[in-house]
Amino acid sequence: MNSRTLRLLEWNRVLELLENQTACSLGRARVRDLKAQSTSDARRAQVATTEARRFLESQSAPPFGGISDVSASLKRAQIGASLDAPSLLQIAQFAGGARRLREAISSTRREDFPILHSFATQIVPRSDIEKAIFEAIDEGNGEVKDDASLDILRARRNIRQTQSNIQQRLRAMLSDSNVQPHLQDAFVTMRDGRYCLPVKAEARGRVPGIVHDRSGSGGAFFVEPQAVVEANNRLRELQAEEREAVRILLLELSIRVGGATEDLFPAIEATGELDFVFAKGHLSRQMNAIEPQLLDDNAQPEYCLVQACHPLVKGCVPNDIYLGGADDTSSTRSMTSGFDILLITGPNTGGKTVVLKTLGLLSIMAACGLHLPVGAGSKLRLPREVWADIGDEQSIEQSLSTFSAHIKNIVGILRGVQSGDLVLLDEAGAGTDPDEGAALAKAVLRSLQRRGAQVVATTHYGELKQFALSAMRFRNASVEFDVKTLRPTYRLRIGVPGASNALDIAQRLGMPSELVSRARRYLGQEHQESEAATQQLEATQRELSERTESAERERGEVEKVKREYSKKLELLQLEMGRERERLQRESRQILQKTQDEADAILRELRGAARESKETEAARQKLKTLKSNAPQAPKTNNAGLFASEKDATETSSTRSSANIGGRLISRINPETRSVIFPNIGDAVMVKSFNKEGVLLSSPDHKNRVEVRIGAVKVGVAASDISSLKTTKTVGGVSTIQVRKGGTVEDEINVIGKNVEEAIGELDSYIDGALLAETATFRVVHGKGTGTLRRAIHDYLARHGSVIEYSIAPPNEGGEGATVVSLG
Repeated sequence: MNSRTLRLLEWNRVLELLENQTACSLGRARVRDLKAQSTSDARRAQVATTEARRFLESQSAPPFGGISDVSASLKRAQIGASLDAPSLLQIAQFAGGARRLREAISSTRREDFPILHSFATQIVPRSDIEKAIFEAIDEGNGEVKDDASLDILRARRNIRQTQSNIQQRLRAMLSDSNVQPHLQDAFVTMRDGRYCLPVKAEARGRVPGIVHDRSGSGGAFFVEPQAVVEANNRLRELQAEEREAVRILLLELSIRVGGATEDLFPAIEATGELDFVFAKGHLSRQMNAIEPQLLDDNAQPEYCLVQACHPLVKGCVPNDIYLGGADDTSSTRSMTSGFDILLITGPNTGGKTVVLKTLGLLSIMAACGLHLPVGAGSKLRLPREVWADIGDEQSIEQSLSTFSAHIKNIVGILRGVQSGDLVLLDEAGAGTDPDEGAALAKAVLRSLQRRGAQVVATTHYGELKQFALSAMRFRNASVEFDVKTLRPTYRLRIGVPGASNALDIAQRLGMPSELVSRARRYLGQEHQESEAATQQLEATQRELSERTESAERERGEVEKVKREYSKKLELLQLEMGRERERLQRESRQILQKTQDEADAILRELRGAARESKETEAARQKLKTLKSNAPQAPKTNNAGLFASEKDATETSSTRSSANIGGRLISRINPETRSVIFPNIGDAVMVKSFNKEGVLLSSPDHKNRVEVRIGAVKVGVAASDISSLKTTKTVGGVSTIQVRKGGTVEDEINVIGKNVEEAIGELDSYIDGALLAETATFRVVHGKGTGTLRRAIHDYLARHGSVIEYSIAPPNEGGEGATVVSLG
């Protein structure tokens, strides 16, 4: 963009707004160098601005603390120069700030902010440089620390000790009665880096030593007493050693920095770009701006800015600005059909110039990657160049009138304008005879149109209004003026020329009515009719606009209600779907429960049928035994034999016990007796062919409960058999329990949830009891401790567990538990 146009449009003020949003000098430098870009580059810059704004609205503002332009120091370090402590400290602060900035952006998802991440990845963290410099240089005062190196530490300790010794000697001289009378003042001072005493001029020879200076009044000499000359010499030597040690340290640090420049230079570029991009994001939020649509370079030149605001005018009235575009194919031209020349008329101070500057500034902002203060749907094709002739530029130095200055500017525009350029002309043809000025303005506008430029011009000439009504791709527009209040509304009306309203304004401001009437007669009937028609057209347009705005508001309300209804309908449908799923789930559960109950009833019926047959057979056999056997001995209430003798007499024939209210026969042949198990005994469930543990006595339906592994089942009493047997050896019956084989001495439940682990442990303990295992180990792991606590709670309630404890360290420690069974 040419510098004159930028100055007329006050582009520097937009840059000031953007520069105020930067965080460091790197971003400010990029703002000052900001230029219009090609369409492809501008699109990328627009997307980057959008990312930055979205980041600012969803995350905390990124940190830029410590970041500054350290490129000059890096260049010196790169060629081997030694940097001073403040420069090194600034580099360390930059490295830390760049690292923190990278971390802040990298903490977000790359797919959400790809452009910001591309900049952040160019920052290579150099924590080694940070650490080395911060360990050597005090960030508070910028001085090299005492412990930065052993040589520095040793030299500074010696310096402090020597200084202390010198001061002690001199303070002793201050109180010495032989010296005190010859001193001008009782204090110790330094001259040329050496400790001295102020000696009276007349007593110069009374205090032996070296004179280093004289007071301004001449009344005293600053004398280094002979007694501390050697100590001062030693102090100077130590100070030289300290400076050399510091020099060596700074050189070593500078060499390290020089070796890191390949990482630090790209970090400077990346942090500068990020500061610039985030400044654009901040400005976008401040202006409530959006990313516009940028049309391709080969598209028809077009500007469609919806509710556009001037970026520098507070409280600016937003306007729809249209220019360019294709011709309307309808029989009647609409307000926004294609046109290349827009003529804006209206009273002074009505906002015509603001419209010009708004269009020019927004075009340049879009080309620079800045968001625009416009409404949704705004689009434009970037102009190749923006030309402007705005304002009164009368030049006293060049002896040019206002008209001459305008003509000179327009001539310059005509020499350089090309197709696709945007031209902004304020008061075209003004400053000379109206007829000649209007004729010249028409010629200039036609010439610009033939060259393919888009033009927005302001004018007061009625002839130009008439010309725009008939000329192809010309369009009238006006800035609305309220004749009742005598104030402009600043609303742009495209398609309607503006009336001058000069006589109405004059009359309302107190101009005598007879003068106004005479002026109207001077205008002539034709002019009055034209002005009246224009005013009527303005009124009609205003009324139409008001109705349109009202309709838009009503349509907005309808859309709002529609959206709310759609949202409620969507929620209702979602809730109905959830309810349908819940009912289907409950139906499936009820069906499954019914099926399970039916299966259980069928199993009970089958078991009952088998039991009935077996019970009837046992009853018949019992009758046979009773008829052949001698009289049975009496039993007590517990169902046991009344005496040991009775038990002995019948041990070879039969035994009976009352279990659960039912008489259970125990048939004892001479070598083997089948007995009904007791609660807690190991049993075999025939129908499942599985071993289990008896949990209950037979109920009124002759059914018992058995645990098989971790599952409890109800079966017929006849469906189980005891794993205990009796043998008669020498006339004595003994009971034996069949062992359930062997089991491992360890169970591993790592990775199981609580329910799975307890189930497997329960089955394991059953097997361990049958195998007569006394001790085993449960491996549960450490983890959060939840599984271990659940297992300990289960063991504490188990009747067969005698004790349990955490395993020794060499056997798993807290990750395992040792269990002892009874």
